[in-house]
Amino acid sequence: MKSRYIKRRKKFHYIIISVTIIVCLLGTVFTSLAILNSSKDLFVANAENELKTKINDVENSINSDLNSDFNNVEGLLNEDIDKADTYYEVTDNSREYIASTDNVLTVYCYDISQTILQKRDYVRLDVLKNLLTDDEYNEICKYLKTATDNDGDYYLLVFDNYFSTEKYGCVPSRLEVVKSNNDIAWAVQDKKIKQYDFDLSKSGYVSKDELSEGPLQSDGKHRQIIDKDFFFGKNKPEFSVESVEKIFEDNDINSEIYDKPVTVNNGFLKYYVIFGDVFSVSQSHMSRDFASPISSDVVDDDGNVVYETIIYGNYNFNAVKEINLLDDCLWKFITIFAVAFTIMAVVITVEIFSWKDFKRRTAQEETRLEMTNAIAHNLKTPLFVIGGFAENLKNEEDTEKKLHNIEIIQQQTEEMDILIHRMLDLSRFDSPALKLNCEVFDFKPFIEKILENYYVHTEHEIIFIYNSKAKIKADPAMLKTVLENLIDNAEKYSDYGSDITINVSDDVLSISNQCSSFDRENLSKLWQPYFRAAKGDNKSGSGIGLSIVKSALEMHGFKYKAEFENGIITFKFRFTSLD
Repeated sequence: MKSRYIKRRKKFHYIIISVTIIVCLLGTVFTSLAILNSSKDLFVANAENELKTKINDVENSINSDLNSDFNNVEGLLNEDIDKADTYYEVTDNSREYIASTDNVLTVYCYDISQTILQKRDYVRLDVLKNLLTDDEYNEICKYLKTATDNDGDYYLLVFDNYFSTEKYGCVPSRLEVVKSNNDIAWAVQDKKIKQYDFDLSKSGYVSKDELSEGPLQSDGKHRQIIDKDFFFGKNKPEFSVESVEKIFEDNDINSEIYDKPVTVNNGFLKYYVIFGDVFSVSQSHMSRDFASPISSDVVDDDGNVVYETIIYGNYNFNAVKEINLLDDCLWKFITIFAVAFTIMAVVITVEIFSWKDFKRRTAQEETRLEMTNAIAHNLKTPLFVIGGFAENLKNEEDTEKKLHNIEIIQQQTEEMDILIHRMLDLSRFDSPALKLNCEVFDFKPFIEKILENYYVHTEHEIIFIYNSKAKIKADPAMLKTVLENLIDNAEKYSDYGSDITINVSDDVLSISNQCSSFDRENLSKLWQPYFRAAKGDNKSGSGIGLSIVKSALEMHGFKYKAEFENGIITFKFRFTSLD
C-alpha cells in the first residue's frame, strides 16, 4: 500500500515537471514567433522609410542642378549609411552608371576660392592607395593606429589641396598627418607631422583641363579628414552591382518595380527590402539665334532672337537593404528563454525539494515506526521479567529466593531506566532548542576521569595513549556522553579477553576493540538508531548509543567515521583544538 502511494506521488511530481517544461517551451516558441513577426514588420517599415528618404534627397539634389557632375550625388549616396547592409544606385534612362554606394567616403570640402565654402564631395579609397606607395600607406596606418596619449593628443589624416574631378570625385594633391587635440579649435592650430605630395599629371585621375585650373585649397579653419576606418578598408561594402543583380535574378524580380518595396527571404531571419523609383527632371534654358527677328519672335536687348528650350533627364534609382532580425531580437530571445528556463528551474527545484521532503518525511515515519517497534521490544523484555519475578516474589516464602527475585527486578528496572534516559538523550539531540555550551579544556585529564569508572569493573584491559598537547573546544557534558557511549559499546562488543585501545594523536581520537562477530556489510548502518550489528550476541543494550554519538558529533561539527580491518573495529573523530 505504501509502495503504491509513493509511486503515485512520484508520478504526480513527474507530471507537474513535464507540464511545466511543455508549457514554457510552447510559450517561448509562440512568443518568439510573435516577436519575429512584429520586428520584421517594424524593420521593413523603417527600411522603406529610409529608402524613400534617400530617394527624395537624391531627386532634390539632381533637380537642383541638371548640369551637375554628380559628385554631390555620389557623396550623398554614401553619406550616413551602413554599407554592410544597404546598396543604392543611380543610373540614367539608358542604364548608364551615374552614382552608387561604392567604397568611397563622403567629405565636405571647404574651399577658399569659392563663394560657397561647404561642398559635398567624395574620396575613393582605391585612388588614395594608388597615389601612395606601400611604405607610405603602412606609415600612415601606423600613425592612425596610435592611441591617444596622456595629453589627449591623437593623429589625423587630412588634405588641404585637392582637385574636384568629374570621374573620380575629390582627388587630393597632398595628404598630411597632423597631431590634434579636442581642445584645438581650428585646423591651422594642428601640428603637421608628415606631408605626402602627389604628381597628379602622371596618375590619370585628373584631366589636363582640370589640372590647368589648378588645385583647390581648404579655408584653413576646417579639417578635411580622411576617416581612419575608411583608410584601413573597414568600410568596404558587402554589396556590389553584380551581387544586387543576382538578388534580382534569383528572386525573379523586375528591377524596375516602382510601386512599392518588395520583401524577399534571405534565410530564416534575413530579408531583402528592394525598392526602386524612376523620375524625370527638366530645366528651361534660353538659346540665342542671330538670325533676323520677325514680329512673333522674342528679342533680347542686343536684338538677337531668343528661344526657350526644355532639357529633360530621366533617372533610375535602385535600392536594396538587408535586414537581420537576429541582430535586434537576440537579446529579446535570450530574455524570453531566460525567463522560461528560470520558471522551469524554479518549478523543477521546488518539485525536487518537495519530493526530497516527502521522502524525508516518509523515511522519518519509517524510522519512527522502527523506533516504536524497537522501544516496544526493548521495554517488553524487562517488563516481562519484572512481572514474572514479581509474581514469584508474591508466592515465595524463602527469604533467600525473595532477595534474589528483588535483585533481578532491581537489575531490570535499572536497565529500563538506562534505556529511557538514552531515548531521552536521543530525542533531546533532535530538538532545535538544544544549544552547545562549549569550553576550552585539557582533554587528557578529562578522559582519565571518565576511565576511572571503567577500570574497576571491566573485564577488558583499557589502554590509553595520549600524544597531543592541544586543548579541546567542546561541550563537556555532551562530550562525556559521547565518550561513555563509545567506551560502553567497545566494552560490550569486544571479544573475550581482548584489549580496548583509546588513542589521542594530534586532533584525532580513536577507540578500537576486537570484534570477530562483526560483519563489514553493516559498517554503514552502525549509526542508525536501534541497529545492533553483532551476530548471535546475548548482550543487553538499547541500540541507540552510536546514534547519540553521531548526533552529538554533528552538533559540534566534528568529522567522524567507523573502520573495520583485521577483525578490529575503530571509531574515530577529529575534534576542534586550540594549540
